[in-house]
Amino acid sequence: MRLVVIGDIAWDIFIRPERDLVRGSDVFGTVDVMPGGAAANVAVWAKRLGAEVTLKGKIGDDTLGAVMHAHLTSEHVATHVNVVPGGLTTRVGILVAADGEHSFVIDHTKMLRFDDGDAPLTLLDGADAVFFNGYEIFLARSASFLSSLLDEARRRSFPIIFDPSSFALIRQYGADRLLQEVGPLDILIANEDEARALASDDGLHGLLQFTKLLVVKQGASGATALDGSGWHREPGLPISAIDTTGAGDAFDAAFVVEWLATRDNAAALRAGNRMGAHVASYLGGQPAMSPGPEGPDHTQA
Repeated sequence: MRLVVIGDIAWDIFIRPERDLVRGSDVFGTVDVMPGGAAANVAVWAKRLGAEVTLKGKIGDDTLGAVMHAHLTSEHVATHVNVVPGGLTTRVGILVAADGEHSFVIDHTKMLRFDDGDAPLTLLDGADAVFFNGYEIFLARSASFLSSLLDEARRRSFPIIFDPSSFALIRQYGADRLLQEVGPLDILIANEDEARALASDDGLHGLLQFTKLLVVKQGASGATALDGSGWHREPGLPISAIDTTGAGDAFDAAFVVEWLATRDNAAALRAGNRMGAHVASYLGGQPAMSPGPEGPDHTQA
């Protein structure tokens, strides 16, 4: 299978203080720089799990861009990544709390935004499905750069999968506007806060007017899927979370790879839960794949 992934590529700068921050002074802790970006995370994990992947994103021609391109090349997902002359590769500051939960600061002043023409129809050649997230839409302040590609994907009956990425940015952008602009979906994957931000007075069931399948990620509690037949829940795995950054992206990748192969919602939920738990057990969104049962039921790393 070939999955087209469209979206952000970034360096994640992790800041982990050993104690509460002291305004105007210092604390000890650790600072790490690791490859990330939600779309890049999905692409890397989908490739590791056995899918062919076309990643469409942007990096600058700066030093950070060169190192990122080398990394994505080593992961076999760099072929369609655009290097923007004079551009500065995106970086995201991530403050990690003691329980592994995180808060983000996105440097929007150096973002390489998508424009019309940046998602050509040729990306669909040989593809089986399209995945995109909300970050690039929020930064571009419009989903218009995706409209032609999504229309063509629907014409070809390719599954379209969307993760809106951020409940705060959903609220800022407008939930109704976002859903109307992206159009009909096959799978909408969101965490609980994002799903609530998207839902109308009809609750989560109301989202089925926009998508055939709604998947709600619930962190340590697992995940649930809702379609016309009702809810299905799969419990999470017990772990000691180190850092939840990228765990949701790894869930997305594993869910999509399993679902595309089997169309089995329950198996896809279990695959997503396993991979999300694996990533949350390490720092960063792209830790090494461990041998064992973390991936989808039918794949091996």
